Amino acid sequence: MSTEDEKYPLGRRITVNGKGGKTTLSKALAKRFALEFIEQDAIRHQANWVELTNDEHRVAALERFKTAPNGWISDGNYSALREAVVAESDTVIVLALPWRVMVWRTFKRTFWRGISRKELWNGNRENLFLTFFTRNSVLYDLWHRRERYRSFAETAIADTPTNVRLVIIRTARELDDFYEEHGLARE
Repeated sequence: MSTEDEKYPLGRRITVNGKGGKTTLSKALAKRFALEFIEQDAIRHQANWVELTNDEHRVAALERFKTAPNGWISDGNYSALREAVVAESDTVIVLALPWRVMVWRTFKRTFWRGISRKELWNGNRENLFLTFFTRNSVLYDLWHRRERYRSFAETAIADTPTNVRLVIIRTARELDDFYEEHGLARE
């Protein structure tokens, strides 16, 4: 094993997809391996929740990758962006957690961010009413796209090129083991 492999066992360009912990995992990986964290939601959602188009998002994301010469961790579930991001990746990590785990973790995170009014990106904050009682809700999105989220692992297996390492995490225990194996800390 080379020194590079020892220092970066997952490579220096890592994509994290899924639901129920992808941003926390991405931040932990970025911190542990001193790689730039590129949150796709922060690129997609500009100030006042104005969304970039798929093409604008793809161009902006690929540009961010170029400006991270030491490597990057990217998280996001944008299907229109997936092929371009995976093509740039050394490793794709998919959180394919059980549905109930995804829903519970998403609910807790979203509720807390709505109560705390914590800034997410570009001045945007979650609003409890919008979050829970409209079609713009992340929980509505989770329900509406439940089959897509349930099939993340199978989609990743089918769509990830053979030259890209694929790690699928299917349980909370496997996720804990992954954190331990790579010396990661949740924040």
